[in-house]
Amino acid sequence: MALDFAAAYDDLNPDDHDYRFYASLADDLQATRVLDLGCGTGMLARLLASPGRTVVGIDPDPEMLRVAKEKSGAEQVEWRQGFSDCADTDSADFAVMSGHVAQVFREDEAWSRALGDLNRALVPHGTLAFESRNPAASAWERWTRQATLRTLNADEGPIEFWHETAWVSLPLVAYDTFTRNLRTGVEESSRDVLAFRDASSLVRSLDKAGFSVLRQYGGWQREPLTAVAPEIILIAQRR
Repeated sequence: MALDFAAAYDDLNPDDHDYRFYASLADDLQATRVLDLGCGTGMLARLLASPGRTVVGIDPDPEMLRVAKEKSGAEQVEWRQGFSDCADTDSADFAVMSGHVAQVFREDEAWSRALGDLNRALVPHGTLAFESRNPAASAWERWTRQATLRTLNADEGPIEFWHETAWVSLPLVAYDTFTRNLRTGVEESSRDVLAFRDASSLVRSLDKAGFSVLRQYGGWQREPLTAVAPEIILIAQRR
């Protein structure tokens, strides 16, 4: 039996620095209508939901949304299966993409289309925030079995889980995700490709989509964006 990746996602990604960063930003902005694009299992969407604030979570993966809807507090979020074009026009004053969702848009055309949809979904002067791994930090060099290996105690038995970089042709990086059931010995793998755009490319794409960049950070404690900062965190405003 294959690993239920959606159910295991939160255990595999326990760090919540990004979620706390975006929740704090929403509070600072006094956001009342939030759009979470690529919401996954909905951890951030549920954190953002509060009295006086509506949250819409959009994700294309039905399995991720299945898990999201089973979590405590899920009833406070409106869940939608689909892509950025599912967002209603002028429906949010704050839009967010967490979990490096921005990097799944491999082609520039798809990235531009998503930014256009987010611009349309935001009210005038609404805020967009997201992060992308800084290519100068070369995160893919640390995507090895030794560095990423974890073992999960799943219903299927103990399962090893790790990543390995397959190839690098910037701005694209391909990596394989492996699972190995220690009880049965069955090993499976899948490949994903991410876009590692640099800060200047991201700023240009935002400008072209009708956004003005307000702030740039290099880490979740609002560290300055340096040449080798691990993250490129951008906060932009719809013009």
